[in-house]
Amino acid sequence: SLFNLILDAFWNPKWSQNSIENGRWWKGRLCSEWVKVNTDTTATLCHRCVNKVTEPPIFTPRYKPTGRPKGWQWMNEFVDTQGNVFNKGTEQPKLKGTLKPTKVKPPKKRKKLTADEKLFKKIKDYKKRQKLKKGKK
Repeated sequence: SLFNLILDAFWNPKWSQNSIENGRWWKGRLCSEWVKVNTDTTATLCHRCVNKVTEPPIFTPRYKPTGRPKGWQWMNEFVDTQGNVFNKGTEQPKLKGTLKPTKVKPPKKRKKLTADEKLFKKIKDYKKRQKLKKGKK
């Protein structure tokens, strides 16, 4: 098997030949790439050979959409479309079906400021601070 081949390559010194006598470069067994090693190294297995032998990790998506709006768990009272009532994120089964579903307003779209508008805003804030300083004296 491939795993036994790797073990043989890792532990068998004749398969892990050094580049030169007392050198610091060895050739990977499966990928034939040169790997930099210490002088006292007896065997090596580079990251490319490990990737060929092992399976890639399985990544599962962490975010699962619930169909509820952002921040519903912090609302004082939220009722979803099935009639479930939530009070600050905790479900209230006694109140199920007694209230209408909560209508959520979409967030306001903010206009992106141009460089000139940013500059004028900074100037306005600066003048406001200067007035406050003059008023304290």
